[in-house]
Amino acid sequence: MTLANPRTLPEGQLITEPGVYDLPIEVYHGQPCAGPSISSGGLRTIWAQSPAHYYVDSALNPNREPPADNPAFALGRLAHKLLLEGSSGLAAEFVTRPDCWSDWRTKEAKVWRDEQLLAGFTIITEADLKAVTGMAESLARHPLVEAGILDGYVERSLIWQDAATGVWLKSRPDVVPKASGLFSDLKTTPSVCDDDLQRSLGSFGYHCQAALVGTASEAVLGRPMEEFALVWVEKAPPHCVRVTVLTGEDLERGRMQCRRAIDQFAACVASGEWPGPGGSKRDAEYLQLPAWAAKRIDQQLEVAAAEANDNTRQPEKAA
Repeated sequence: MTLANPRTLPEGQLITEPGVYDLPIEVYHGQPCAGPSISSGGLRTIWAQSPAHYYVDSALNPNREPPADNPAFALGRLAHKLLLEGSSGLAAEFVTRPDCWSDWRTKEAKVWRDEQLLAGFTIITEADLKAVTGMAESLARHPLVEAGILDGYVERSLIWQDAATGVWLKSRPDVVPKASGLFSDLKTTPSVCDDDLQRSLGSFGYHCQAALVGTASEAVLGRPMEEFALVWVEKAPPHCVRVTVLTGEDLERGRMQCRRAIDQFAACVASGEWPGPGGSKRDAEYLQLPAWAAKRIDQQLEVAAAEANDNTRQPEKAA
């Protein structure tokens, strides 16, 4: 078992040994292991929201609703397929919506859509193809991409057991480098401006994702992750590209967040209970205004009080 020759999982079998696996994405996002498993996305949901928010849509929930069709997800999957793997095998995973339909309002359109989804296809549009082609051209011109920052083994699933809890952990880096310790991940984004990238990093917790990749590299590959780069490309013209590297400080934050979420996941699996943000509390809790809102209100009250004092000090007009 190596990165070049990952293990495959015969249909109906479960993973019982840590290692590098070649798994279809739907199998990876399910429960492919001999015990409960969780990936970076689930850990981030537990941290940012609650175990209940993770469980409701997870493969561990036998009563979960089918995932909603999200055009943004389709574009993201298409971008990763074309930009990282090329067009080979595209027809086996994607199908283009006929031009005669611009939405799914008609009965015929809905029937066609449901048939494609049932067959396992991701539905895309001609506009999606045009956008991803623009991204690819822009990416190809970036010096670091030309130098090979996105070269390596694509979509390998790294599976292992957490030493502290025994739960199975999953990581699926976009690119595993063949020799170096620099891992990289491709991100499509509306904007690569400074504020927008910082907002995306904070909102989506990519530092947690990177931290779990580092843990996976050590546990499965036996080598440390030296750095983690995010390769950003804008979804719309001009398809600007930026490459950013996460700091060691943020990666350490991500490791601590993952550790906390893994422990919560293991506790929920053991108890069968998946609490919401309030945990097990049954009494009412205090809720305070955020600091910025409280400060603004206090300033407004100070101004109002000063104006009221000025009005009371003014002498009465003569009759």
